[in-house]
Amino acid sequence: MGSKASGFTVEQENLIWDLHRRGESLGEIERFLGVTMPRIRRFLRESSGIRPVPRARRIGHITAGEREEVSRGIASGDSARTIAEKLRRSPSTIARAIARNGGREHYRAMDVDAAAYVRARRPKISVLCGRPILRTVISEKLHEQWSPQQISVWLRRENPADPQMWVSHEMIYRCLYIPVLKAFDSNVFHELRTDRPIRRPRGKKRSHGRGRIRNMVSIDRRGAAANDRSEPGHLEGDLVFGTRPSAVATLVDRHSRSTHVVALPDGYRAETVADALIAYPGRLPTHLRRSLTWDRGREMAEHERITVTLEMPVYFCAPHPPWQRGTNENTVSI
Repeated sequence: MGSKASGFTVEQENLIWDLHRRGESLGEIERFLGVTMPRIRRFLRESSGIRPVPRARRIGHITAGEREEVSRGIASGDSARTIAEKLRRSPSTIARAIARNGGREHYRAMDVDAAAYVRARRPKISVLCGRPILRTVISEKLHEQWSPQQISVWLRRENPADPQMWVSHEMIYRCLYIPVLKAFDSNVFHELRTDRPIRRPRGKKRSHGRGRIRNMVSIDRRGAAANDRSEPGHLEGDLVFGTRPSAVATLVDRHSRSTHVVALPDGYRAETVADALIAYPGRLPTHLRRSLTWDRGREMAEHERITVTLEMPVYFCAPHPPWQRGTNENTVSI
């Protein structure tokens, strides 16, 4: 059985978490399970996209079977010491367990075990709740749009001799996304660059090409004239977002630094971006549209159509090295 609140079986819940961890979209999870997307979304939002840690009894705690033996020992009139010897437990452990749960007259194994399970579920105080200075520093950095990974590394570098000022990026994410930890206000996740209400895994499946750009041409194949800025017409492009889904495309000439802003009134899906980039640069003279360089955003999935229509090759930056479109980045940020 799964949780009553979710309406899913244990097998379905495990499958949802496995698919979510692999980076599958909600639509793909829906197809796997044959259930509606809103139900899946509600289930993931209950824990903010972070898989709950499976509950397990702590090693050393009295087990349900041992509680039954305690109950039988009490019924037989055995002392706590005698019961402890049979269970190979400390007499003080057994005596405390009996006293904590109503004494010898009211001790019932099943009731005691259920009560212990409920007590163990109480929300634990998070690390950040116990360290207000650390929490304040993290809040300030989040407000400055630092990522949890950056904050974690920076804290260790700035406080090498003070472990109380260290925290992992995963703990920051958990405190942001799990309300019961009460480390931050419930809307602090808006400070993250992604601004997502649930955690999304970084890892993506690679079993097929869906969602990836095909036949990309690397920036390494861009000609010398574009690299050394010796002739006009070599453009760098990117999207600039307003309130989603509002966006415009920006094109900056590497030679002259002239900037073009291309409206995207119908959104920034790949076909829409391709239509706009064909229509706008298509009005420019041929010598002012020799090539286009872009990052690996999926809005350029139809780059081949742009190349064929305008006879203008499209080059893509490497996955992670910075500033391969520095002309565009610096111009648009001013």
